[in-house]
Amino acid sequence: MAKNDMEVIMYKILRYLYECMKLGVEPELEQFAWNSKLFDIPQSYWCKIIATLVRKGYITGFVVVDKTKDAPMLQTDRPFEITFEGVQFLEENSRMQKAKEYCAETFNVILSALLGAIIS
Repeated sequence: MAKNDMEVIMYKILRYLYECMKLGVEPELEQFAWNSKLFDIPQSYWCKIIATLVRKGYITGFVVVDKTKDAPMLQTDRPFEITFEGVQFLEENSRMQKAKEYCAETFNVILSALLGAIIS
């Protein structure tokens, strides 16, 4: 698994949204955008991943408007949230578990720093 694999990016987005929900804080788009502290990937790749999460019913907060040549066009439709189906996918999917193992403790430190900044 690599740091820019789709499963790793999905795991980080879903985990961030889930932790925000559990803490009762509103997720900030800049914390899980394509060029954030969680990852740095091309915007078109990020849009494809977000569109997939929306279409599967795993997250809310975005509307997939249209598809350009390179990536889906997204509009924000706050609030950004993980759904019950997204939590199930995060917790029960074997690929998400592999991504969790890959991310390990380093990701937990980054996530804690991000959430600490939100709560403060």
